[in-house]
Amino acid sequence: MKILAYTDTFFPTTGGAEMVLHNLAAGLTARHEVFHVLAPRAKRKNRTVDDYVYPVHRYGEPSSKRFLVRQTLVYLSWLHLRHRFDLLHCHAAYPQAYVGATFKKIFKCPMVVRPHGSDIVPGGRMRKNPRLEERVRLALHEADAIIAQGHYLQDIILQLGISPWKIIVINNGVDLNAFAKGNIFPHPKPYILALGNLIQRKNFDMLLKAFKALREHEIDLLIAGAGREKQHLQKISGELGLGQQVHFLGNVTGKKKIDLFKSALFFVCPSRKEPFANVILEALAAGLPVIASAVDGNLELVHHESHGLLFPVDDEEGLTFALHRMISEPGLAEKLRHAVPSFIKNFDWPIIAERYLQMYKKIAGKNFMSTR
Repeated sequence: MKILAYTDTFFPTTGGAEMVLHNLAAGLTARHEVFHVLAPRAKRKNRTVDDYVYPVHRYGEPSSKRFLVRQTLVYLSWLHLRHRFDLLHCHAAYPQAYVGATFKKIFKCPMVVRPHGSDIVPGGRMRKNPRLEERVRLALHEADAIIAQGHYLQDIILQLGISPWKIIVINNGVDLNAFAKGNIFPHPKPYILALGNLIQRKNFDMLLKAFKALREHEIDLLIAGAGREKQHLQKISGELGLGQQVHFLGNVTGKKKIDLFKSALFFVCPSRKEPFANVILEALAAGLPVIASAVDGNLELVHHESHGLLFPVDDEEGLTFALHRMISEPGLAEKLRHAVPSFIKNFDWPIIAERYLQMYKKIAGKNFMSTR
């Protein structure tokens, strides 16, 4: 079958949403399905279209994402007239699904939507604007199926008034084979790892304050990622006297990121909000136990005292206690690490891609309604 994925973010930008789409496209292409990606024109280049095993088409972003979002219909229509897709998969509720709803009406092409999470969560930019929130709601109502990355996002979609029969929970996946090939990361001391955009929501400021309690241990904290909070976090680190133990690595991708995961003692995700953390999947794929805030999608990915530890969100003392336990309790980290493989095996991309393919076939074959 022929699938067109329509997104507003893709490589060379590298993050959870981009990796999900890439792995899905690569996985289905390996199954000999025809999978095209329509993505914004890259503002910088570090890889070319020839690097992909599937076709990538680029469009110029609309002049205004609020008033002129339907400009992208030109690109969608042109591609569809050339290739005659069986299904449109919109990666984001707005503007992708909003534009896709019009495309669906014109061409009678089934539409699937996979919200990123940030585009639908209460308090997010889309939901704060009544006009955009209504567009999100209308777009989701027009979809033939909506993919929820987890049960937390499923509940959010239901709260938007969407019929439950339209919602299908398909978790994000991770490339277990790639993470099995990690090597030693060249850092002179044992280290704890945190990775993500350096923004307030990720709560790295609280992590630094909690890490201060471990100063007597010969352990470093490595924080990988970039963002507007970097200078602020570096200042906090200096004020806490952690300049020699905390290292900010900037963006880390590819093989270097895998090595970074593989060599860590454990991983920490202290986020204040986290719809579904791909970075936790990557940590588990590398065999790491995880300390995470007990919030949103983290509750689905980290089972307390099984393969990780949970602490109350925004609770500095709770995080400090979890860090201390992981370092000081004999055998705890190893016990948690031992439980990781049995949990993460169900998130391998071949399994996830197969779930998507079966869902696509139901939608495109018009059998979806009759099976509900």
